[in-house]
Amino acid sequence: MNEVVLMNFRIVEPMMFRGSGEFDPFVRGVYSSATTLAIPSPSTIAGTLATYCISILGRVAPSSGDWLEQYLTVLGNDVQIKGPLIKFKDELMAEDRLSEGFLTMKKIKQKCEREYKKLSQRPNSLKELNEYLKEEPFEPSVKVRKDMRTGVRLETRASSPMKRAMTGFLYSAEYLNYIEVGSKENRETSVEIMAEIRGELIKSLLSARALPVKFGGEGRVALLSFQGGEMILEEIEKQLWSGQKKHQGPLALYLATPALFKGGNRVEEHVRNWAKIMSCGFVGISGESAVLGTGFMIKERKRKPIYTSLNPGSIIFLEGDFDLLEIYQNRPLGEASALGYGTLIPIPIT
Repeated sequence: MNEVVLMNFRIVEPMMFRGSGEFDPFVRGVYSSATTLAIPSPSTIAGTLATYCISILGRVAPSSGDWLEQYLTVLGNDVQIKGPLIKFKDELMAEDRLSEGFLTMKKIKQKCEREYKKLSQRPNSLKELNEYLKEEPFEPSVKVRKDMRTGVRLETRASSPMKRAMTGFLYSAEYLNYIEVGSKENRETSVEIMAEIRGELIKSLLSARALPVKFGGEGRVALLSFQGGEMILEEIEKQLWSGQKKHQGPLALYLATPALFKGGNRVEEHVRNWAKIMSCGFVGISGESAVLGTGFMIKERKRKPIYTSLNPGSIIFLEGDFDLLEIYQNRPLGEASALGYGTLIPIPIT
């Protein structure tokens, strides 16, 4: 379908997707360190796409505005990104931060059904509570293996193309490889990271050629390509909705990416208000919240805003009448949803 473009990154080397927090030795001092996320944040995906639009498509770089306005100035006010997710052996998977890996659509459905059962059948005895607490996280199909590498801050001089190591400014950076769980010796494997893009921008992307791009931190490289089609939505409909588009009753919403909320209220209050707007019943939430920074604005030399977030792998349970396309595409959850934050995988509970 030409209404959607799939943005695909083929991973060809160990990657480093910056977690929140500053690690420049100039700011943090000697021996600072940086950790990696298991998958790039939606900001990283949107930033790479914006860089492509400026350098390859000739779009004008923004000169002012807040962090979200600057993205939309380049990508278009109607842009809508869903993801990222990963694809491994032709199977789509979403992050589950609790198990520190990625779950297939089948395992996502199983997790949602188990968590819904917990919400609807709370333990009434000590024995039931012990059984409740003994349940282990789902074994992911793909995990990440991390290793720490040491680097040194380099000084660049305008008068010379040479860079010079700065004495005492050592730092460490965490890199990751993807591991197929259950494979012989848990060997490292190659995955693809993908996101769906909607909006006027896709007209310029359908004929784009594949090319290597800087992706993530520490100068890492991936092969970027574009193709028509909405693989994520199609897989959700095929594997989780059995080809149907309507559902009446309980519905699980699995968070594939963090959902961002402005401060002031608890996460549950934000979600309850969102459910009320959609005229459906709120059943509960299973998951974890955190404080999340969305990155750093290099040109302005300042941080992007900090939000309260609901982590990937968290599940929201609702009750009502649902349309798959409507809730997947037209019911944004939280802030910066146009960039991919708050991407939901809807799963009917039967």
